[in-house]
Amino acid sequence: RREMRPFGVRVSIIEPGGFRTGMIDPTTVVKAMKLLWERLPVETKAAYGHGYLETYAKRSVLLNRMSSSRLTEVTGSVEQALLSRYPRTRYTAGWDARLFLLPLSYCPTWLSDTV
Repeated sequence: RREMRPFGVRVSIIEPGGFRTGMIDPTTVVKAMKLLWERLPVETKAAYGHGYLETYAKRSVLLNRMSSSRLTEVTGSVEQALLSRYPRTRYTAGWDARLFLLPLSYCPTWLSDTV
């Protein structure tokens, strides 16, 4: 944001929460993760633990279930940022972004990294 100010460019940050897209589709994500897991060295697999892949798969399904299918929340934020005469600096889309990500974005980096 600061880097662009001298050039007269206003930057708005869109912070979406979880939305059901191909990016978090459990079938696709777990399949890709299994392929990566098979290529890992034995030492790396041991460091992550035997049940890591199963836990990852369960969390992927849970994330997908908790995510919203209403992508209009994100596209509406983008539209507002682009078309507004005085766009806001930050836009959040989704209940989880408002509840977790927005407050976390105002915390010091060390705290947000810890969380």
